[in-house]
Amino acid sequence: MKKIFLGIALIILCQSCFSYKAMDNDPTKMETGKTYKIKQNHKYSKVVFHDVKDNTILVSEDFEEKQIPINDITDIKKRKFSIVKTVALPLSIITGLVGLFALSYN
Repeated sequence: MKKIFLGIALIILCQSCFSYKAMDNDPTKMETGKTYKIKQNHKYSKVVFHDVKDNTILVSEDFEEKQIPINDITDIKKRKFSIVKTVALPLSIITGLVGLFALSYN
């Protein structure tokens, strides 16, 4: 029984409160200090945007500043807080599990 509750707690704690929404591939619309997923060379990188300079953008990834050429960017996704992932998903998991326990003991 303890293992089941530990598993439930682990599932709830590992839920992400953020999701990434697609946006135009226009780096001039990016906001300084915000987190983005940028796709280049068929690979996504999670970066914090700093500035646009000429034909490159200045970002930091894993506490390292990088310059990414704008021509190499194929997709940009902006991180957005998700109420559904934060509240509704864990709540529905708990409700479902409580319902299963109630049915199994009847």
